[in-house]
Amino acid sequence: MKKFLIGLVLTIAAIFAMLLIPSKQASAPMPWEIELMPDGQVSVFNIHLGQTNYQQAQQSFHQYGHTSIFTQAGKESTVEAFFNSINMGGLSAKLVLNLRVNAEEIENMKSRATEARLQPSGAHQYQLSNKDNATLVNATVSAITYIPTVRLNKEMVLHRFGFTDSVIRDPENNNTEIWQYSTLGLTIYLNDSEKTILQYQLISPRE
Repeated sequence: MKKFLIGLVLTIAAIFAMLLIPSKQASAPMPWEIELMPDGQVSVFNIHLGQTNYQQAQQSFHQYGHTSIFTQAGKESTVEAFFNSINMGGLSAKLVLNLRVNAEEIENMKSRATEARLQPSGAHQYQLSNKDNATLVNATVSAITYIPTVRLNKEMVLHRFGFTDSVIRDPENNNTEIWQYSTLGLTIYLNDSEKTILQYQLISPRE
């Protein structure tokens, strides 16, 4: 009996010790890991802009997004999928995917929307029907907005992304600098008192 108790104690101690050993985290795509693809577009977060569809993006994130239509006077209507919290490689962020849907289909979806809300920005947000949500899984991702919880400063951006093509002041907020990386389809909004915004978009073909 005594030997059994000693063996049991040693087994429990071994299991406890194993639990204390930190497991190696699986590698995850980072926001500065941008790959130029053969078609001239970029891939980031395992999303090839213009090719990866919404279903594949959700599988990559291991999460489901919340889709809506946004309309605003003077701007094109957009279909967006919102992820409240994405954690990759220890970095937590909010993320929005723009989905490619033609204007006629957007109008059809709006007519079937279950709810419409006016946002503080002046935009209208339309909640989609279950049927329309289901059809969006095949829509390709045309843009990504990534908003990390950690605010990036200029030194961090230069270290991770290199020198920018241009830096301009945001006409809507003089305290925000807009850093543009045209060859990466990337625009970064930097503000010392607000969250950093990274936008990845389709690259226009050169003439």
